[in-house]
Parts: sequence; C-alpha cells; structure tokens
Amino acid sequence: MGRQPSDGGPETMANSFQGRPVEARKCGGRGRFRCVHQGSVVLYERGPGAEVDLTSAEPLDFYDVHIPIAGHGAVTMNRKGLLSAIGVVGPEQRGSTRRNQGSVNRILIIPKAAVDDALTVRLGEPPYEPLSFEPVLDNTAAPVQGWLELVGQLADFAGSGLAARSPLATGHFEQLLVNGLLDVQPHTLSEAVAGRGTAAVPRAVRRARDFCSEHAHEPIAAADMARAAGVSVRSLREGFRRYLDTTPSAYLRGVRLGLVRRDLLAADDGRAAHNVTDVALRWGFTHLGRFTGHYRAAYGETPSQTLRTVRGSD
Repeated sequence: MGRQPSDGGPETMANSFQGRPVEARKCGGRGRFRCVHQGSVVLYERGPGAEVDLTSAEPLDFYDVHIPIAGHGAVTMNRKGLLSAIGVVGPEQRGSTRRNQGSVNRILIIPKAAVDDALTVRLGEPPYEPLSFEPVLDNTAAPVQGWLELVGQLADFAGSGLAARSPLATGHFEQLLVNGLLDVQPHTLSEAVAGRGTAAVPRAVRRARDFCSEHAHEPIAAADMARAAGVSVRSLREGFRRYLDTTPSAYLRGVRLGLVRRDLLAADDGRAAHNVTDVALRWGFTHLGRFTGHYRAAYGETPSQTLRTVRGSD
C-alpha cells in the first residue's frame, strides 16, 4: 500500500532505506526530501534548498532513476559522468548525483526483485542474467516522455484518497511504471522481452507448465495438463502454440528429457540408475528408438554418449 507523503531533511532518504547503500549529504543551506510514495516502488521529491550529494558507497541492489524537474545537476555512474542528468543506475553499479540549490528532482527507487518479477512473467522463467539499463534516458523521445509523465502522475495519485483505499489500484500503478521502463528504456534483455508484455505467458499456460514440472514422474497427458490449468485441451494447445511455439505433449517430453539427462549425468555417484534403458523407462519413454532421436535432437548426442562421457571422467 502506498504511504502518505512525508517531509524530511536529506537524511530521510538514507533512513528509509536502512541496510541499503545510499547516503544523502547536505552541502549547505536548507533542503528537503519528501517521500511521496513507498510501496513496491518508492518515489522521493527533492525540493529547492541546499546543494545535495546522493552517493552509493557500494554497488546498488535496486534501480535508481533520477528525474530533474528544475535547476541543474549531474549524475555519475561507476565514477563516470553521464551526458544527461536524467539517468538510471542499477544493481552492481555505483552511482551518485549532485543537485544545485535551485534544483527540483524526483528519485524513483525500483527494487531489483520488482524488475526480476516483471521479467519472469515476460520470459516465462527468471531472467538468465542481470539486467542493466542504458544509463541515460532520452527525454526527447515520445515514449520516454510518456513514462516520465507517469512518474509525475504517481506523485499525484499517491496523495489522493484512492491510493490509500485501494492497494490493488496502487499495485497496478507500480507495475505500470516497472513494465513501462522495461519497454521505453533500452537494456541488456531488450531483445528477449521485445513485444512480450505481461500477457505473454497467460496464467493457464503457466499453470500447465508448473503441473508438468511437478508431475513429470506420473503418467500424465495433455488432458491432465488442461484440467490442472482450468481450460479445455483445445485452448491449452492454442496457448502453447501461440506463446511457447510448441505443443503440451512436446513441452512435457522436453521436461522429461531434461530429467533423463539429469539422471544420466548423476549416474557416476549412484544418484540414479546406471543404464540408459532404466532411466528412460523411469521417465515414461517406452519406445527407446524414438526416445534416442528426441534426446539427440535436444542435446546433440545420444543418451549412451552422455553416460559414456560421465563415466569416462571418473
């Protein structure tokens, strides 16, 4: 739930993130940080007054977006100055910003977990590498301008009665900001998530995939997957075709092939059966010829070659 706006000195930001490596230092005069919203994302506003330095003493564990509203400032990432004061610094990076006395700016904090959750929905699995944004936001681009306006609207929304009364609406607003940033700002996973919004993998398909993982050792089929997902077999097949470019049966086979490979690779220390036939039958492959063909297509070698490689390393 969003928190009501609160005022404080430069220390307020650091104190609100106890345990996180951000420090605020006042360089002279009077200044004010205002926590506008605190939920799954956090928004601060820094009003005119003292010159202020915000510095990360160690790499961040969140994404830190600085948005100047008025005045002048500078953003540094990994000790290198950015070409614009509109910047985003992320996990495993050190960042600092300096604002002059007349500057007004917003600071949006997005936890790494919030970005990872959004990526997991789009990719269908947790991100396979840490995400890093291009550090400078191009505020001349219309999509970026639209996203920056959303940040301003969050400030207005947080002070409204609706934010306090509707945690669900607040959560949707926060998700809009996170997913919007993923779409408008280039990053290291842009190509992987291009065009894949939050509906890229519908809930029914995700449920069916989870069911496969949990019940691969049982004699299940597409009808069982559809029943677990709460849809018809026809709808499930269409969902898998559209969103995963496969069929439910082929997906289940892929899960089981992965489990076969796991057991073959573990055969050298007694954690699984020591011959291909036993392992294949354990995971429901009764036609060994077809099984070998599927395995070779998936892993570039036959099951026997995998087993020989493992034993040859003893």
